[in-house]
Amino acid sequence: MIALLVTASGCSHAMYSAANLPAEYMAPHHVSARHVDLSSMSRNAIPAEWLQTGDSVEVTMATGVETGPVPKWKLTVDNSGMIDVPLVGATPVAGLTPTVAADRIRDESIRKGVFIDPKVTVSMEEKRTFQVSVVGAVNEPDTYEIPASNCDLLTAITMAKGVSDEASRYIEIRHSPTAIQQLANQAPPSGPEGIALASYQPASLPPVVNLDLAELQSTPSEMLRVLDGSVINVTREPTRTISVIGLVNRPRTVEMPAGEDITVLEAIAEAGGTKLSIADKVQIVRSSKNRPTPVVIEVSLADARSGGPDNLRLAAGDIISVEETPTTMALQTIQSFFRIGFNAAVPGF
Repeated sequence: MIALLVTASGCSHAMYSAANLPAEYMAPHHVSARHVDLSSMSRNAIPAEWLQTGDSVEVTMATGVETGPVPKWKLTVDNSGMIDVPLVGATPVAGLTPTVAADRIRDESIRKGVFIDPKVTVSMEEKRTFQVSVVGAVNEPDTYEIPASNCDLLTAITMAKGVSDEASRYIEIRHSPTAIQQLANQAPPSGPEGIALASYQPASLPPVVNLDLAELQSTPSEMLRVLDGSVINVTREPTRTISVIGLVNRPRTVEMPAGEDITVLEAIAEAGGTKLSIADKVQIVRSSKNRPTPVVIEVSLADARSGGPDNLRLAAGDIISVEETPTTMALQTIQSFFRIGFNAAVPGF
């Protein structure tokens, strides 16, 4: 059967057994999102108490000479990590806790000669959040509000209740041009002890980031970052099929299980099993990116059933043919003879 197909196509082909199949023609283990430890997408989160750009704070400053209420201002940390404190001016606070930020404002006011010994307090009013859309093969696609200090791919997918069963290993992140521009203009701040936050504040990101979950270990952490207005698309598994023909009860195209592998015996079972119990010879036609013409792999069902290497993992597009042999042809002839003879001998058949 396979020989006729290959000959009809006019192509020469290489023939291999399962035992001597070169590595380049082996079907790779199928990896989908369900096989990946998604926790490896996590990155070091900025501590929630550290002030970041876009955060709103309340600043009070008591000098001891007030005749009325203590001055109180609601201020926002700008894109350069500063807050503009009345009388004191721009003061860097990004990466600081509110307590340390209050000390810095006090020191700055004394340095500039504005006050002698003010009592300054800084309290968090509202943390900046990002609007992020998660679509595709997730359990609850939607737009989510995520704290800017901890907005990454893992957090977004967790908000969407994880990937669904049909999720592939490929994820696309599309960033808003406005958010990318804001990120490029944003100065990386330092933490309260002078700890650089450059790893949390990359200078820029490409408009579209394409991720392969199978390669997370080698993916730079900044590529997992999500910005305000980003859209995360968890792609679905494409339909993968194989064809089972020849001496099977139901020759058909078999859809491979989503996110799973399938072997020779499983494929033949999906086609209703072999017509004859003695059928043993199987040929698999497999295409490869590294070869212009397909290769043919010979498999023994007896070896496959005994746990040998012939129960090969199959690749999408494979053609599996349970082949005719002189023995199977002889048995079919005998069966046909007895069936015809019996029907002729019994009236009504």
